[in-house]
Amino acid sequence: MEKETKVAAVSMKNITKTFGSVIANDKVNLDIYKGEILSLLGENGSGKTTLMNMLSGIYFPDEGQIFINGKEEVIRSPKDALRLGIGMVHQHFKLIDVLSATENIILGLEGGLNIKEASRKIEEICNKYGFEVDPKQKIYDMSVSQKQTVEIVKVLYRGADILILDEPTAVLTPQETEKLFNVLRKMRDDGKAIVIITHKMHEVESLSDRVAVLRNGQYIGSMLTKDTTVTEMTNMMVGHAVTLNIERP
Repeated sequence: MEKETKVAAVSMKNITKTFGSVIANDKVNLDIYKGEILSLLGENGSGKTTLMNMLSGIYFPDEGQIFINGKEEVIRSPKDALRLGIGMVHQHFKLIDVLSATENIILGLEGGLNIKEASRKIEEICNKYGFEVDPKQKIYDMSVSQKQTVEIVKVLYRGADILILDEPTAVLTPQETEKLFNVLRKMRDDGKAIVIITHKMHEVESLSDRVAVLRNGQYIGSMLTKDTTVTEMTNMMVGHAVTLNIERP
């Protein structure tokens, strides 16, 4: 595979995380490369979000190592993750309703806050990737899709070049999904590493360059999307052949 010559943007080695007696991730190895969209695929409860929560500093692994651009790092908080260029957009947005897009995007950053300068920088990011954001608009006036856009712009504004999106289309209409995918493709072409956590096969097929599968907290394998089929991916997710045609007597 031609990928092997490149240094992975992220290498997770033997990552294990338990919650009480539940093993959420069991010695998982995962590589993420710049300039690609990786679909992290698995059934509900397969450990996808837990794994990415460790990369983004929300959880701390019980065992294992994380390498960023070939260098071992310890990620203890989302602040550590952002310092390393990792940003995660969660399924449930973390925005303050009464503030504007700009205020949410710069909230918590150190140094003097210049709203005008921040708005200009936000507009630059939007123009570059094709986002539609009104920096002055209040969050409570926004659609779900607009709020998600603010969350993505927020991590880009903070310098993220490794982006994780957790089930980003769960809340979107098909038109909004297509718009989001176009933006993600532009970001990939700009050299960013993008991980999309999903269990929707058609999205994996239409968006991702590579797919990695988790099952019951374990890493099953990864392959180039163009070299696999929905049947093969489904079988890897559930661990046995699945028939998708239902007998109706």
